[in-house]
Amino acid sequence: MSLLPYPLRPRTVLQRTALRRGVRGESILWGAVAAMLGGRGAYVRSQAIRNGVIGGHRTWRVIAGVLLLKQVLNSGGKQPENLGKVKVGTNSFVNVINAKPMTKKQLKSSGITKADLKAQASSDVAAAWARKAADKPKRKVVRRAEKTAAMAAADRRVADKKAAKRAS
Repeated sequence: MSLLPYPLRPRTVLQRTALRRGVRGESILWGAVAAMLGGRGAYVRSQAIRNGVIGGHRTWRVIAGVLLLKQVLNSGGKQPENLGKVKVGTNSFVNVINAKPMTKKQLKSSGITKADLKAQASSDVAAAWARKAADKPKRKVVRRAEKTAAMAAADRRVADKKAAKRAS
């Protein structure tokens, strides 16, 4: 249950003020805030650049500065995570990276954990070794395939244990 009723929440108050002063009134700043809250961010950004940076209008220049600052702060966010690097033969490596990290909200909604990703990556490596062992059944390759399969099973057990703990 929320601490504040809906009409008193900050976002609701901001939306109401933006609609009153920006859409119905004459304020450029509140009009831009109303457009941003209404999902018209690209339009506001282009207007800010056109009217503020190029045209020289002071209010639009402030809006452009705020939007630029927001973009700079958001771009410095999450970096790709290295989930593992495994040798798969002579001069061959499998490097598993989460190229575009998901936000905490996306991870929580999809139910994916880092342990699940690591387990999936190690099972992929184990499958690669198993294919290589099937192609070239040398003793060293077969032992490595068995070892990576055991590591993949251990990673899967850890991920399942964490998921069970999280579910209870």
